[in-house]
Amino acid sequence: MSRPQSGGHPQQEKERIEPISEALLKQIIGEDTPEAIQLLVKEADRFGEKLSRKLTTSQIRNIFGEVRAIEQDVPAGATELPIGVQRRLLMLKPKLAYQVGRFSNNDALRAFANTLTEAIDLVGNDARRFHTFVDLFEAILAYHRRYGGRTN
Repeated sequence: MSRPQSGGHPQQEKERIEPISEALLKQIIGEDTPEAIQLLVKEADRFGEKLSRKLTTSQIRNIFGEVRAIEQDVPAGATELPIGVQRRLLMLKPKLAYQVGRFSNNDALRAFANTLTEAIDLVGNDARRFHTFVDLFEAILAYHRRYGGRTN
């Protein structure tokens, strides 16, 4: 049995799940290079695997469904996101914060929300960055499922 990692609280004998770092997200979301694509896949794999032990598929899909709905409102070939899309995307941040508050003892959900919140900030009004954000989210969900993510 491992020793507690969080200040000696015995009930918290768990591995801390770190969000994808700000520096890596800047590269993944901000750059349009083969290296950024490879990094997206690598980090989604690492993060999805960690989340699979602590986060349910429904907790991820709840937000992912909203992202897919937002994506439908991005015109094909757009370089900038319409203001309504920007608004809906930014409004995901309070929804994520609510989920973290609702399940405050779930550090995986906190890491997930922190990662998505940081990524949303990096999207701004750039349509290419938004599509990269969607790709990252979809890859995290796929790897979560690949590693046997909890279904309830």
